[in-house]
Amino acid sequence: MKDFFKSVLASAVGTFFAGMLVCFLLVVLIVAGISTTNHAPDSSTVAIKPKTMLVIGNDLTVNDTPANGTPGLSVLLGNSTGPEVDLLRALEAIDLAAKDRNISGILLSGELIAGAVQKAELRKAIAGFKTSGKPVIAWIENSSQGQYFMATAADKIYMHPAGDLEFKGLASYHMYYGDTLKLAGVGVQVTKVGKYKSAVEPYLGATMSEPAREQSELLMSSIWSRIVKDISASRKLSEATLRAAANSAGEFNAATALKLKLVDGILQRDELVKAVRKAGAADDESGTSFRQVSLGRYAGKVNFPKGSGKIAIVYAEGEIVDGWGSPEDIGGDRLARDLRMVRGDERYKAVVLRVNSPGGSAFASDVVAREVSLLREKGLPVVISMGDVAASGGYYIAAKGSYIMADPSTITGSIGVFGLHFNYEELAKKVSLGTDGVKTGRYADLLASHRAATPEELAIVQKMVDGVYEDFLQVVAEGRKLKRDDVHEIAQGRVWSGRDALGIKLVDKFGGLRDAIKEAATRATLTQAEWVQIPALNSGRESLLQKILSDAHDENPMFAKASADRDPVLQFLKAHADTLKSIRALNDPKGVYLTCPLILRKQ
Repeated sequence: MKDFFKSVLASAVGTFFAGMLVCFLLVVLIVAGISTTNHAPDSSTVAIKPKTMLVIGNDLTVNDTPANGTPGLSVLLGNSTGPEVDLLRALEAIDLAAKDRNISGILLSGELIAGAVQKAELRKAIAGFKTSGKPVIAWIENSSQGQYFMATAADKIYMHPAGDLEFKGLASYHMYYGDTLKLAGVGVQVTKVGKYKSAVEPYLGATMSEPAREQSELLMSSIWSRIVKDISASRKLSEATLRAAANSAGEFNAATALKLKLVDGILQRDELVKAVRKAGAADDESGTSFRQVSLGRYAGKVNFPKGSGKIAIVYAEGEIVDGWGSPEDIGGDRLARDLRMVRGDERYKAVVLRVNSPGGSAFASDVVAREVSLLREKGLPVVISMGDVAASGGYYIAAKGSYIMADPSTITGSIGVFGLHFNYEELAKKVSLGTDGVKTGRYADLLASHRAATPEELAIVQKMVDGVYEDFLQVVAEGRKLKRDDVHEIAQGRVWSGRDALGIKLVDKFGGLRDAIKEAATRATLTQAEWVQIPALNSGRESLLQKILSDAHDENPMFAKASADRDPVLQFLKAHADTLKSIRALNDPKGVYLTCPLILRKQ
């Protein structure tokens, strides 16, 4: 019945926004599957000639998990797979480029599809590259705010005279389906703990609650302040000047961007080519461009260090679901298996658990958290590295780590629980669908989807939700060495930025993925450690829907096409994909979830 209801709910949402035809297409595409296997480049095939410019951007997707994340191009729209690279390999590649005598500099050109925290780590690596004395140049044609944030890491930013630059601040909006579901005859009943636990609100009404608005405003303000601060330091502009610029228009043509000192110069493409050649790049074979290599390809030269002891870098990226899961989410059983494998191998001396998850299934989260505890009991340091979001179930699996590192912009906390029960009772009446049967016990049909739960049944579920919340508080209290009541004060489902989480002891220190690896090596007293990424490759199945909703990317040309994020058709499809993926992730065996309501999309 659970799977039947998901189909009904997906159809109701799709009907409201796109009509039955689009809904039918999306549901069919979810069911359809295509097997794809991604492989890291072979370092032996990456030959770099002298005076080559390293190009970062051109719609390259950076994921935490190696070879896992947004697939390249749409099958139905006639495109092919785009470039991807994992964060650790990208960071190491930038360091390698600083020492490589054949790399003359870096050009930041086109969109880099990554999360805010990933971009902050890449900017830090680029800052380290600049100490080599090699130039870093940025080129803007029509940039998103995310592209401009990356561009500000450069020594010089040049802009096309007919282009535009986006710098406008952050916004977080959700679609609310509550009234739509009521019209469709779909009933939604919620049990929860925590006044800030707002992940269920889209299914209940048409607007956000005041607690949800409060925490959203505080979180967005914290992350925006960090972005402005970083750009201020790079561009040598005051934060007040930058805020005033963002509030003055949000979109700027080249002349205005130059006047506001957001860029350093205005160049046509051919003029940029000359500037890059002057910076040290050789002519390409055609004589019309310059010698270059993309970051995605150059990362194939990276060889991780070897040593007597191994550090396992285990990735938890995506929503947490019960069972094995798919390549794009965290199957609780699969991640627990990975951690158990590390625990059983004596060659591993430490673990880095990279968490980039808004949470999900309460049961699956508990299964994973148990394995983290067992690693600690064996004496292995478990250092948590938080990405863009490590909240609710994402925080649950992190709480018992030896040490927690986050970025100031990480979304974390959200210590709260909710239960969600959907039913199609009213919908069945509308379409004259009858349901009848027998049962042998009073609660044999508890939470059956063909009818609304009674107040007595909801009380039973509420008791269960309360119990999960108490377990959550206990997990955090034990892991963070805090009192239960102190955890309760900062819990209530409230979301915190990494900056604020440090002050309330939910995290120990600011730092990125490589900082966490160093911390793990120190705690394991390893002077030279071997890095092992788990999973190293993703050979799972990828649905046809995933491929259709992916961006179109072209790795080779320096001047890549505008990001598909600006394509209204793909924007429309992606909006519904997020909804459908969230619905599919609701597979907890008890219907109890640890899910964060706020996620910043990669851009």
